[in-house]
Amino acid sequence: MGSALAAALLDAGRDVTIWNRSPDKMNPLVERGARGASELSEAVSASPRAIICLLNYSTTNALFGTPQVSKAVSGRNIVQLGTSSPQESEDSKTQFNNWGAGYLDGTIMCWPGNIGTPSGRIAVAGDNVAFADCEIDLKVLAGDLRNLGSNVRSAATLELAFLSRLLGIIFGSIHGALACEAEGVPVSEFTSILPPGDRAIPLTETIHAGSFDQISTGGASVDVAAEAVTGLYDHAVSMGINSELPSLMRDWVKRAQDAGFGKQETAAVIKTLRKQ
Repeated sequence: MGSALAAALLDAGRDVTIWNRSPDKMNPLVERGARGASELSEAVSASPRAIICLLNYSTTNALFGTPQVSKAVSGRNIVQLGTSSPQESEDSKTQFNNWGAGYLDGTIMCWPGNIGTPSGRIAVAGDNVAFADCEIDLKVLAGDLRNLGSNVRSAATLELAFLSRLLGIIFGSIHGALACEAEGVPVSEFTSILPPGDRAIPLTETIHAGSFDQISTGGASVDVAAEAVTGLYDHAVSMGINSELPSLMRDWVKRAQDAGFGKQETAAVIKTLRKQ
């Protein structure tokens, strides 16, 4: 995803400095006109604004927590586009503000191929002054750019809400396929009544074919699903709201993991549900 962000900015004629923990990964972008920095602090210092796109916020904390890098962010506006809990987003804003930087927390709600197009969708929240400074560049990245305001927890919360809906579709469809199997109705018939483009279609096709070792288009492994449902569960518990739905989904994926299906398509969860 980070490469897609940098490529879109380059295509728009921006001067882009990049840094990656694996220097070789910068080569394709350098060949397109980006400047590769040898140090993270060098990349941050190259512009009044910087975009962070890392695996998780703990990685960000480790990389930016050094004296050299934390000093470099002072006076700049930072946009972090990643996956986090609302609390992690709030903690990051506090940390970057303490270092003297403006901060926007965001979530990318599209595929890498949509970045830099009208169908690209990014939601951000945080410092209003930072948004005003970064808005033009963010609109290059996403035709559908949503400013959720100053509540920095908003983007991560919206991602949680969308994830909850998606997981509901996935696990609800697994149960639907289970019901079909129990009644002798081909799962392919279930697939045939789903709306065109429905997110459950690759999943039900996988169940019908029994091809659980291959991750379906837009799908994920049981292990990845486990991380997602754990995040939903932990958030519900931390906020004191009902956690029964994410708890059920968490139990299902744990059962599949315990059975050795962690690397298989999420649809493999059905294999542990066919018998009580």
